[in-house]
Amino acid sequence: MVNDQRPAPRPDGFGQAAELHTAAGLRPEARHDPAPSQEAPVEFSFVSPQGVTHRVRARFGPDRPRLVRPPALARPVLFEDGWQGVQVRLPHEAGADREAYALFQAEITAALALHRAYAGTRFGSLFPTPVGYDVNTLTPFVLYAVPRGRPLSGPTERVSMAEQRAVERDLVLTVRLMEAVGLVHRGIVPGAVRWDGQGVQVWDLGSVVRAGCPRVPYGIPPYASPEQRAGVGSTDARDALWSVAQLLYHLVTGRPGSPDGPPADLAAQRSVAETLGPVFARQAADRPTPDALLRTLVPDIAAEAAGALLPDPMEGHRREFDEIRRRKHASVAPPLPPAHTPYVPGQEHPGTPNGHGADGPPGYGGTPPPFSGYEYPVRERGRLRTWISGGRTSGTNEPGGSRSEGDTRR
Repeated sequence: MVNDQRPAPRPDGFGQAAELHTAAGLRPEARHDPAPSQEAPVEFSFVSPQGVTHRVRARFGPDRPRLVRPPALARPVLFEDGWQGVQVRLPHEAGADREAYALFQAEITAALALHRAYAGTRFGSLFPTPVGYDVNTLTPFVLYAVPRGRPLSGPTERVSMAEQRAVERDLVLTVRLMEAVGLVHRGIVPGAVRWDGQGVQVWDLGSVVRAGCPRVPYGIPPYASPEQRAGVGSTDARDALWSVAQLLYHLVTGRPGSPDGPPADLAAQRSVAETLGPVFARQAADRPTPDALLRTLVPDIAAEAAGALLPDPMEGHRREFDEIRRRKHASVAPPLPPAHTPYVPGQEHPGTPNGHGADGPPGYGGTPPPFSGYEYPVRERGRLRTWISGGRTSGTNEPGGSRSEGDTRR
């Protein structure tokens, strides 16, 4: 009924592979997802990763806050055959926002590229498993298998040394595998990295771009590298390694690191310094490559990852097609104003109902920063901050408040 090319579940060192179908419904580790609505099922269609169009009947649950980066929305979906997953969609009101639409298109492209490269291998569970998508609707969407685990949230995790090494290994491996297919993840933040006690799964594929393309200002400190925030030079896989090092530092210490170089107390954090110390270099050229770092951390897995992907003879043609499509869109697309005004801190004032208050820094008095892709209107600010921090924050108006993303208590 949906996608007949189903990878069998297989436990390994990177968590259990996603099950695309199950007659019983959710896997045990995913039972925290809200149940889909009991309303009558609706009919809709989608295209599978193999390019086959399917028409199914399904029920949808309520939107899940903190699962995906705003303005995208996510909700559980249940097919009539018992399969259950997650639908990530761009709401209609954000459809006129060219920036948001481009990021959503990038997510679908990256999800399909990674699925085609690693589905059926032991590395496939490191990424979301796409089941289908449709961009020719008023609310473009992509269907994923149920995500594993819950977001990393830093100081409350109390990770053991073994867990820290597993997170470190999986994130560096993820960067290396994405580099192998010419992709770079610019948005590795706590909210985008899920942990299930065995391994990680990296989401927010809308922040993925092709390696070597010109950098544009994107991301937030300290997770985005200095070059990425400044938008200088060309995108490099070592940009993502900087994000990995910053996330591990935050996970271990409970504090954000320095946005411009090594943290002042890095030498005291030996578990991070011994393995990731060189990654905190300000310039990408001074950081180790993902392959070199992975060979230092786990030589056997590095060798396996190097052989997991054969060269794609069509890669040159794919790049040429992407460039032709980009030029075509630039020449025929009418200018569209954004659906919102990018969030500028100087427009708010501390202590006011719409100001930062206890949920953010004091007012900004300098030149507004460039648009980063993470900035949204004031009304979205609580959602965005909660998502970036991994779903654990206080002082927001979101359902669940300061509870973890996976907590179902209401």
